[in-house]
Amino acid sequence: MLTWGVVAVLAVGVYGQRALGMALINPARISHRSRQVLAMVPLSILCAVTALQTFSTQGALVLDARVAGIAAAAALSWKRTPMFVVVIVAATVTAAIRLI
Repeated sequence: MLTWGVVAVLAVGVYGQRALGMALINPARISHRSRQVLAMVPLSILCAVTALQTFSTQGALVLDARVAGIAAAAALSWKRTPMFVVVIVAATVTAAIRLI
């Protein structure tokens, strides 16, 4: 199971690799499409870690209140709601489901 320390190390590693790549690679040699794909790599890693933390507990698939909170956050993010509101609503939905 990943801990937040591992998540922090992965985030620093990904951005470190990105910074090193920008320093060492000539951008003129990389196509526009490749640059777009490379820009999405940190986001995809963050999404994968978030999914792992949301849908698993001790290596088993778990569907609990966290899933409802993530679903609420995803819906509000899709509607481009301010981040503060997204976090508050996701926490409220998760807490409400846990109370039930």
